[in-house]
Parts: sequence; structure tokens; C-alpha cells
Amino acid sequence: MAKTKTFNRRELRGLAIVAIGGQIQRVSNDLFLVRSQSIPEVFRRVAWIDGKWTCDCSDYAERGKPCKHIYAVNFLLSLPLIVLSNSDAFEKQCPYCGSAETTLKGFRYNKSGAVRLRKCKICKRRFKDTLNNEPLSVKEALAVIALDLYFKGVSLRDIRNHIWQVYGADKPVSTLHRWIIKLVKTLNETFDKIKSEIGDRWLADETIIKVNGKAKYLWNILDYETRYHIASVLGEGRGAKEALGVIKNAIEKTGKHPKQLVTDGLKSYSKALEMLKNLQIEHIGNVGLASPENNNRIERLHGTIKSWTKNKRGMKTHSQELIEGYRFYYNHLRPNIALKERAPDDTNIKPKWVSLLNNCVSKTRKHA
Repeated sequence: MAKTKTFNRRELRGLAIVAIGGQIQRVSNDLFLVRSQSIPEVFRRVAWIDGKWTCDCSDYAERGKPCKHIYAVNFLLSLPLIVLSNSDAFEKQCPYCGSAETTLKGFRYNKSGAVRLRKCKICKRRFKDTLNNEPLSVKEALAVIALDLYFKGVSLRDIRNHIWQVYGADKPVSTLHRWIIKLVKTLNETFDKIKSEIGDRWLADETIIKVNGKAKYLWNILDYETRYHIASVLGEGRGAKEALGVIKNAIEKTGKHPKQLVTDGLKSYSKALEMLKNLQIEHIGNVGLASPENNNRIERLHGTIKSWTKNKRGMKTHSQELIEGYRFYYNHLRPNIALKERAPDDTNIKPKWVSLLNNCVSKTRKHA
């Protein structure tokens, strides 16, 4: 059985400071201000001097060793790797002998933060705990963090500010947008190949969203039973051509067609299904919120998407790809209250989220 890392008292207090949030202010890459936990109006200066972290608190002055403020800064600096390595999906192999029999063996503290160490049970050598044999660079790790925040509804400008305050990297909004687009493209290619369990009753509806300041129609299809977001297509109009396009898109993604399609009273759906009459899809149309057959589940989906897109100035370009990326996030990661805080299909994807992102980053790196 692998040994569990035991934190000393000062390390635990440092972790607590980070967990509280809003207690650390980055002045520069070599200077941080950490709020005193006993005197809130006082800030301790944690500075990188002569190759080590120092602090102006009494504990550091007396001992000359890392205090809780220094540990807090180290853990804050380590957040990108902590976030990305918090998964059991990666096999921790020894880079020296190749053995998978390794165990956690403490930390090493340096300017970049707390570095997790492992020890090989076979050759007894210690090594840095990385995500895999080809670890992510700092830039790639930040790209993954930016993508996660973007899907959670954080604006690009707020993501930029967060990455500077927490990780000390000042990246233009245009750079963050480019990183996100690259990862979204690879994610979409990956998940287009995955077929999820979909029922026979689908809901279809369209809504208006703003793209580059202009109103566009977003056509959506949702599985009634699982609430799986099957298809999402941007269009210029509300005609039969657009309705047919989203239905065909949903059939292609799932590899099946529904037995029933529930829609509102828009005639475009009837005309589109006429072109697909060989599939024998029953059309339940002209439904409303008050009728026994209603589209309230897809209306809630529209509300969720609109809430996400309202501050997305970055959707001026690659809007369809970003919509597809959000569809992946909605289906596999976003908690759904109606499903008891589960995503519609998180069975196989959610535990592998970090691993899948890492693979996507690797693919993006190769084709850069």
C-alpha cells in the first residue's frame, strides 16, 4: 500500500490560506503579499531572495525555515499542476527503470512552487511527479485551465485576470482565445466518434443568440429521457432547410433516428419531416408549456446556453465550433439539477476529463 503524504502543521495552514481564497496578492513574480490570519489588516511580504523564499513574519525570523505564508505561496504557484495531476488516469512510471511501482515521497519547494516527488520501489530513486512521460508545458497547462473556466461561463477578460493573479502569466485575450479554439477543435474531433445511449423521443426547438453583435438562430435537439444535448446548429433563418439540417445532424451524431419528434408550432419542422418521411418519425407539434406534451426541458437548455453566451465576445469567430465545445461540456461535465447534479452522460467521460484534455493538448502540439 502506498504511503500517504503527511503534511506538517505549517503546510496545512498554508493550504488553508489558499483554500480560503482572496488572501494572497501577486505583486510580481518575486513578491507576494499574504494576509495575516491573526491580524487581517496586516499583509506579510513573501519574497524570492538569494535563491529561496523569505517572509517578514516572526515565525520565519525565528526559525529561518518556511512558514505558513511561504507554504501558501508555494501551493498557489503549484495550482496548475495540482489541478492537472489530480487524476488516477495516469500511470506513474519511474523514468529510470520503467517500473509502475512508485509511491508519493514528499515535496521539493522552489521558486515555481511545490514540486511533488515520487519514489520508485524497485530502483529506490526519487523523481518529479509529472502527468506522463511528456509533461505539459506551463503554456499548455494554462490553456487547459483557460478552457475549463471558459466553459464555466467566465469571460475571457476575467480569465486573463485570473491567470495573472494566480499563475503570474500575463496573456492577451487574443492568445487565450486562440488556445481555447485549438483545444475545442481537437475535443470536437474526439467526441464526434463517441456514441452515447439516446432514447427514441427527441425535443427540437430554436432560439436567438447574438454572434458578433448580430442575431442568429440556434437550432437544438435534446433527448427527452436523458436530457442529452444531441445537436446544436447555428443558422441564419427559421426555414425548412435549417430544420432539416439540424435533424440530419442529430441523426448523424447518434447513428439513429427518433420515433417521436416533439416541437412547437413552427411549420418548418413539418416540412423538414416530409423530406424524411421514409424514416417514419412521428411528429408531435404545436406544443406549449401548459400542454401535456411540452418542450420545457429544451427551453431550460436554451436558458443555460444564453446565460453562457451573453459575455462571450470571443464568439465573433469560430462560433459553431465553440457551440459544439459547450455541447460536450453540457453533456459530460456540467452538473444538472434535474439529474441529481450529474451530467447527462458522465459515466465514462468525467473521470477521464484530465486525461482526455491531455491527449487533446498533445494532438494540438503535434499539429501546431
